[in-house]
Amino acid sequence: MHSTRSAAGESDVRFTPRRSGNVTALLLIAMVVIAALLGVLWLTFGSSGNEEGETPILQKVVRESYSHIVLEQGEVQSSDNFEIKCEVKNRTGGNNPSTTILDIVKEGIQVKKGDWLISFDSSVLENELRQQNILTNTQKTIVIKAKALLDTAVQAKVEYLEGTFVQEEKTIQNEIFVSTETLKKAELSYDSVKRSVARGLLDALQLEGEKFKVDAAKNDLELGNKKLQVLREFTKAKMLTQLETDIEAYEVQYNNEKLSFEEEEQKLKEIRDQIAVCKVEAPQDGQVVYANVQSSRSSAEFVVEKGAAVRERQVILRLPAPGKMQIEAKISENRINLVKEGMPVEIAIDAFGDMKLQGEVSKVNKYAEPGNWWSSNTKEYICLIQITDPPAAIRNGLTAEVRIHVDDRNDALQVPVQCVLEHRGKTFCLFRQGKKYQTKRVVFASTNDKTVAIDEQASDSIKVGDEVVMNPREHFEKFDFSGFPDLEAPASEEEAVSQQLDAAPAGKMLATSGGAE
Repeated sequence: MHSTRSAAGESDVRFTPRRSGNVTALLLIAMVVIAALLGVLWLTFGSSGNEEGETPILQKVVRESYSHIVLEQGEVQSSDNFEIKCEVKNRTGGNNPSTTILDIVKEGIQVKKGDWLISFDSSVLENELRQQNILTNTQKTIVIKAKALLDTAVQAKVEYLEGTFVQEEKTIQNEIFVSTETLKKAELSYDSVKRSVARGLLDALQLEGEKFKVDAAKNDLELGNKKLQVLREFTKAKMLTQLETDIEAYEVQYNNEKLSFEEEEQKLKEIRDQIAVCKVEAPQDGQVVYANVQSSRSSAEFVVEKGAAVRERQVILRLPAPGKMQIEAKISENRINLVKEGMPVEIAIDAFGDMKLQGEVSKVNKYAEPGNWWSSNTKEYICLIQITDPPAAIRNGLTAEVRIHVDDRNDALQVPVQCVLEHRGKTFCLFRQGKKYQTKRVVFASTNDKTVAIDEQASDSIKVGDEVVMNPREHFEKFDFSGFPDLEAPASEEEAVSQQLDAAPAGKMLATSGGAE
């Protein structure tokens, strides 16, 4: 057993070095192969990349026509639209429909002023009219009675002042007159009897009787005067107060009833007017266009048809004037500042094939359109374009392509937009002159997605045929900014470090404005 284990151990010691040498040789061979492959790859791609980096791509400066165009889609519509709205008032409150469409003219036909357009359901209004007629007539009766009471009260005052009071006054005055005459007679009789008694012709008892008659006459006279005073100073005032109070009360009652009657009459008139607007006639000549409404999810929200429920002031039809047409286009927010009123527009309408129409920007909205739940975050602004000479066959709803000419130049010095490099707030191009390169400042007159129109007065001297580097950021080390002392200085140490990194071959290139054609 021991000799067997020893033989086995010797066998292990004898073959181990040979296996290690084979593995090491294989590893060395693999490393050599990998290194050779890497060398080939470096020679193939690395050297060619260096050669490309060392040799700038050149483009010549040209002078030719230049256009900066904003291209958008739009829809044809009339700029002189007369809207036909539902004038039937909502009598139930809230935002409920006011009525329904019984009948309506066909869409697309030409109508003349006064032609029938729509008939709304007026059955509810007809019922209200009958009820309101009853209420109005009832209130009219009440007003007539109130007026009679007022007239009676006014007549009662006149009757008292010119009749009853005068009659009572005259009656009392007659009583005073009689009392005065009676007093005079009694006083004469008393004096006569007094003289007779003094002569002894009559006794004293007769004198006392005559004196009683005088006193009685005096009392009657005083009573008459007092009655006249009371009548004039108290009774008349009391009666006038009562009569005038009655007049005022009946006048207030009459005015109130009259106002109620006028309100009922006004309601009656409104109902009649509402029944009248249930039949709509064309206010002017034009072509009938239905005012269908689409929701943000592109499903029909309102379709003009018989039986459709409509709200008060809802637009049902439009009568566009064919001689005044425009296009409504939506411009994205990154291009809206380029578009101004008065800019010329070239218009192509799909229905007219290759025909080109001319137009002009008439309005640019200041506020963005409300977005939909499915739309992107990009805001859009409505731009209206007036068509200069619309053809007779044009109609609402046609799709149009508009080319808004933001800037047109017949003779513009131009370089490709890729040639421009931004450095410290300024823009530069790198020009080759023989075997040397020269840095020149470039000021934009205009730019689109492809080229830059150069402001020749504000830029450094640039001529047609000059060779400009197309890939300036790959050759940043060739730029020389020492001749431009007005470059913006770094605001901080971190920014200075960032600009030093920009000076590497992978430096920053100008980002041009997008959205133009």
